[in-house]
Amino acid sequence: MTSLLKSAPFTFAFLLAACGEQEAIPEQPTKGADVVVEFSGARALTHVQALTDLGPRPSESDGYRKSLAYLEKELVALGWKTTRQEFEDNTPIGPVNFTNLLARYSPNSEVDWTSSIPFIVGSHLDTKRYSDITFVGANDSGSSTGVLVEMANALSKNPALAAQVELAFFDGEEAMLTNIDPKTDGLYGSKHYASGLVKRKSRPNFGIVLDLVGDINVPLLIGADSDERLKRHAINAAMKLNLGNTTQMAPYPIIDDHVPLITKANLKTLHLIGEFNRMTYWHTKDDTMKNLSPVALSNSGKLALRVITQLAK
Repeated sequence: MTSLLKSAPFTFAFLLAACGEQEAIPEQPTKGADVVVEFSGARALTHVQALTDLGPRPSESDGYRKSLAYLEKELVALGWKTTRQEFEDNTPIGPVNFTNLLARYSPNSEVDWTSSIPFIVGSHLDTKRYSDITFVGANDSGSSTGVLVEMANALSKNPALAAQVELAFFDGEEAMLTNIDPKTDGLYGSKHYASGLVKRKSRPNFGIVLDLVGDINVPLLIGADSDERLKRHAINAAMKLNLGNTTQMAPYPIIDDHVPLITKANLKTLHLIGEFNRMTYWHTKDDTMKNLSPVALSNSGKLALRVITQLAK
């Protein structure tokens, strides 16, 4: 992702004031198991470990293919149906084959992928391509991927709620060159996915995109260009979960996979991302498991699930 951040994030108190009066948000918005309680940061961490054990996973690589197979196996075991979106796109290094992975909870029936359900939750799966270092991307993007798999587990305990959520694992978020340019390099998978959303027979209501969420030593940022209603729900969720000291607002936009969902699919989207400008290991060989905490994974996963339960009908 590319940051346009130029100063320290606003404090959480300032965030509350900036968003003004909040709408009434139900205490018990859904029936069935409390998926927030069901979420385990420790289990999410085991998925991140499994992915990093497979090695680097840039687009088209053997590591990426193995990662897809791992996710499919785990998700199917939890009752989720999966499908691959395979496509080719032009990049600064030539044509590249990409594969997004989508999943929906539907243990007893097939899925109509031409129609949408209310919620999209996304993360990129690929790691940045390097020729001179071994980059396993434990935080970028192992952490958010592990969180989505554990969200699938927690949601499976509440089938009615799970049936409202589509998981999207994006390929090609990382630029082939140095930095993401939304027009020419990076965000390949989310752009392809967003283009497909507008062709479906029905449209989703909300999206959530997570990235770099495994480091407890940096704040979890609510993206500045997130939908205003979703910002208010994220603030409320953070308050309910006592995450006010670790959750902050990013004062400037950050380019990430939420951008195509907003600009191409006109989808109201919430962006949750760790403050990577304070991660000295970001996009280096040191992005390894040693930087990750199950507590940070738990915080982001529970926050996202709380937002979903607040919005679910």
